Order: sequence, then C-alpha cells, then structure tokens
Amino acid sequence: MRRALVAIAAAAALAGCGSVVRVAYNNGDVAARFMAHEYLDLHGEQSDHLKGQLARFHAWHRREELPRYAALLGDASGRLAAGLERADVAWAIAAVRERYRATVEQAADEFAPVAATMRPDNLAALERKLAENNEKFAREFLSGDADKQARARAKRLTNWFDEWLGTVTPEQEARIAAFAQVQPDLNRIRLEDRKRRQQEFVALLREHRKAPDLAARLRDYLVNWERDRGAEHRRQAREWEERLVTLIVDLDRTLTRKQRDHVVRRFAFFAEEARILARQGQPAGTTAGGAPGTALAVQ
Repeated sequence: MRRALVAIAAAAALAGCGSVVRVAYNNGDVAARFMAHEYLDLHGEQSDHLKGQLARFHAWHRREELPRYAALLGDASGRLAAGLERADVAWAIAAVRERYRATVEQAADEFAPVAATMRPDNLAALERKLAENNEKFAREFLSGDADKQARARAKRLTNWFDEWLGTVTPEQEARIAAFAQVQPDLNRIRLEDRKRRQQEFVALLREHRKAPDLAARLRDYLVNWERDRGAEHRRQAREWEERLVTLIVDLDRTLTRKQRDHVVRRFAFFAEEARILARQGQPAGTTAGGAPGTALAVQ
C-alpha cells in the first residue's frame, strides 16, 4: 500500500511551495483519511478510529520529524552550494532511508488498531484498489516498445530536474536521455515485486489482524520491504542506484551559476518551511523538539 497509508500525506506535503506547503501539511491527516477510505472503504467506528490515530500520527510527525527534515534540508542546501561528491549523494540516500524507517515504524503502531478492525469487505476493497494501481503502473511504465519506454523515462527525469534546477540545458538533457536509454527492464521486475508485496500485505491483515503482535508484524513488513527481493531484482536495483548517483554528480558538475543558486535556494526554502510547520501548534516557549529552550538534534 505504498509503504504506509498514514505516512503518505505528511511526506508528500513538502512538495509544494510557500503557503501551499503549509496548507497541505496542516491538512495532511484529512488527506490521509480520504486515501484510506479510497483503499479500504471504512465505515462508522472504523472511520472514527482512523481519524483519532491519524491525528496522533500527524502530531508526532510535526513534533519529531519536521525538525529533522529542516536540519537535513538545510545540510543538503549547504552541500549543493559547495558542489556534490558521491559521498554527498550517498549521505542523502541514507538520510532518506533513515527518516522513512522512523516514519513507517510510527505509522505501523498507529495503523495497527485500525487494521485489527478489518473485515472481508475492507480487504476486498483493498485488493480492488491495488489491482487498479497495478494496471495504471503498467500503462505508465510498461506500454510501448523499449524506445518508447526510454523516452518516457527521460521525459519524467528531465521534468524532475527542471523543477529543481529551473531549466536543464541541452547537454544535461542529453545526459539524462543516455541514462534512461540504458536502464534495464527494472520496471517490469518492480511490478512483479509490487504484486508480491501487496499479496503479503493483504495476507498479513487477513491472518494476523487480531494477533497481539500485529504492530510488530506491520513494522517488519514496512521497514524490511527490500528483504525478500529476488537476486536479479537486488542486482538491478543496486546497479540502477549507482548509475543514478553517477548521473546526479555528473549533472552537478555541469550546473550553471543560475541553476546552482536555484536549487540551493529551493532546498533552503523547504528547510525554512519545515521549521515553520514544526513550530505551529507548539506551546509558547517550547521549541519544535518539545522541550522548553532546547533544540532537537538530528539523530
């Protein structure tokens, strides 16, 4: 279910700009409720229970995670200003994985009481929605021949770099296209792995929703999502990540002054937005970390 239903809205809220970011984040629990209803078709007490658990998760995320996001984004802005090395990109990947782990562990604890109420109709709704998502994934990433798929990959990557750099140069666009052209058939393997993981998730809810260790099982499922990949998938994913790191470092070395200023300001902007959001709702005289007069250190 894309890692954790209750984590998605909070994480995605930092993708907007200005006050839009704050409005999206401050209403993240509402967005997550709509998503949960779309996936699970919740009713009555289930819906009320989910509302309470999401409010708890949202408060935790604001208190504990946003200060860490602010520190990480600020650090990233400084590294970008100085120019990236492979170690900087590896640092960013490790930091994202660490924050993912913390978020889904908390999400599992909050979702477990709701998962315990799942009925056959909820699980049937979940299976239907997951099947729809898989069909959409196949249409977007696996339609057409290899050249068409490579062009689509290059376009998606170029649009992403455009967003962060302003506008990519023709040389940079050619580097991105070359990266996309030689990508292995990883999306097909990813789709099969998605289906396997989805079946495991539905089975977990069906067979263990009343188990006293449900939260622990959910944490294990969400944290160790790469554990049971096949050998070929692990190899291709590792090689793809190494090539992506190389692409990012190579592109960084071609940045114009305008592009570097743009991406540095963008990361600094999001760091400040995270700090503002972390302060909202805090008692007077209390920092985002929760203790009067103290600051939360990144762990």
